[in-house]
Amino acid sequence: MKINLSENQMAEIKRIIQKELLIKGIVPTDDYLFIHCFSKLQKETVYFHLFIENDTLILRCYARLFDNLGLSVLVRTTAKNVFEYLEYQTGYQKTIYLENGIEVKI
Repeated sequence: MKINLSENQMAEIKRIIQKELLIKGIVPTDDYLFIHCFSKLQKETVYFHLFIENDTLILRCYARLFDNLGLSVLVRTTAKNVFEYLEYQTGYQKTIYLENGIEVKI
């Protein structure tokens, strides 16, 4: 289910992500919030899908991380910061981070 965020919350998420990644677009879809990013340092594209399912906040990431430790650390740090902000703002305490379809603890 799509997460409903205010303009201020969207601006803050954008600010958090832009600390590490260049945002190419943020598009709310029917199912999730789609965030298209680019890592200038590693020259890789990163996609985030942010949504709620069964009272759980889920952030799904798709990127070429398996051979790029620097990008993996950068993406996980960004995801952790987004989760911390949204937990405080929305009250959702259960979170799941999926990296290329696999649940990862951050």
